[in-house]
This record gives sequence, structure tokens and C-alpha cells, in this order.
Amino acid sequence: MTTLKGLILKETDRGEASKSICVLTAEKGIIYLYIRGGRKSTKTSSSTQAFSYSTLCFEEKKNAAGQVSYFLNSSEPVKLFYNIRLDACKVALASYFTELLIYSGTESFDCKEVMRLALNTFYFLNEGSRDNELLRSVFEFRLLCEIGLRPELLGCSNCLKYEDEAMHFNFISNTLECDECCNNKDSVHDMVLDKTLLYIIRYIALTEFEKLFSFRISTAYQKKLSEFTERFVKYHLKNNFKTLDFYKMLK
Repeated sequence: MTTLKGLILKETDRGEASKSICVLTAEKGIIYLYIRGGRKSTKTSSSTQAFSYSTLCFEEKKNAAGQVSYFLNSSEPVKLFYNIRLDACKVALASYFTELLIYSGTESFDCKEVMRLALNTFYFLNEGSRDNELLRSVFEFRLLCEIGLRPELLGCSNCLKYEDEAMHFNFISNTLECDECCNNKDSVHDMVLDKTLLYIIRYIALTEFEKLFSFRISTAYQKKLSEFTERFVKYHLKNNFKTLDFYKMLK
């Protein structure tokens, strides 16, 4: 029997009475647990609903082909993030976060930093102490950084200049170029970053977790940051997320 803490990302009905849950864990990444009678049981209903952070006790079973399945034995809630469920916009944004986590392929490997990012983001979303758009941008960009897509942000990839009045970020090469070194300024894969926006992007990518959510920016720069992080996700994950479209419709 294995006991782990996990963030419930998604519930799926299985037959008339059972269900499975998609769970993010720090130790195993994303796993799927089967819950016999889970749709009717009151013992596990709160701790296995989407957006809950719970202690999960489960057993592993292998079939003839050696494939492992997980079956829930018991569960207890640690944090339900109840306030998220009271706001349709927050539900939509949390659903987008969980879809990103599932789509990013965080299965079968150490996810301590990803788990920390997810829990911190859900905490601030639940408390309402941070702007939703700022949470979205921080989560989008830092998640991709943590799964191996952190761009080269320390300076121009050609002359190593640390900053310029206009630095060009190329989504294909995942690198910066200063205005003088950039040969294709009209590329659709290029985005111009001024000094302030570059500082914000560097901060999200490189700062320690203790300080990651401890900043605020103006509405004008939030709009620029949202454009950057959304384009970054779209280019690298090659997917249009319907949950994001729904969130944008509600906000």
C-alpha cells in the first residue's frame, strides 16, 4: 500500500458507480487512481473532487502485460480550496491550470517543483489575494520553465548584451537578441521586450519560489505579460486550450 499527497486535477466517471481521478503528486508526477463506487461514496467525495489536495492511500496492481494500475483504498482532505468553487471565473482558470498540467506530460518523474508551483497558485487563487491574470501568467511561464523549457534570458544570444531599449525574444530559438543583432525584426515568431517587461519575465523564470508571487505590475504591463506567456505556451505545447478560451470569455 502506498500513501501520497496529491492535487486532484480531474474526475472521470467509470460505469454506473465508479470513477477515476487524475492526480498530481510530487513523487510520481501525474497518476490515475481508480475508485470503486467513487461516484456514490460519501467517504471519499470531498477528498477526491477536482481542485482538492488530499492524502491518498492506494494499492498497485499489475496485469499480465506488466502494466500498473492504481486503486484507491482511502483518502483524507488536506486542503479543499473551497473558495475557488464559489466563483465561475476562478473555476475556469483552475480548470485551465489543471489542463496545462495534464497536457505538459508530467508523468512518472519527480515533480516537487511543479507541485509547489501548483499548490501556491491554487492557494492564491483560492484566497483572492493576487490578480487572476498575474496568476495565469506566472503559472503558464514558470510551469514550462520547470518542465525543461526555460529560455535563455541572460542576454543577447549573439553579443551577450544584458539589456537594450528593445530586446527581441524568438519563440523558435527560445533566445534573446538585442536590436542591433536581430536580423528579422518582422518575424511572426518574434516579440519585442522593453527593459521592464524583460525584467518581469526574468523574475518569473529565475527567482526562488519564496518570492515568485510577491510582486504586482500595472494593467498595461500585465497585458504585455499575458501576451508573452500565452504565446510561449501556444508555441511550445502546440495546443489551443478550450478551458483558456472559456476563462477569457468570463473574465
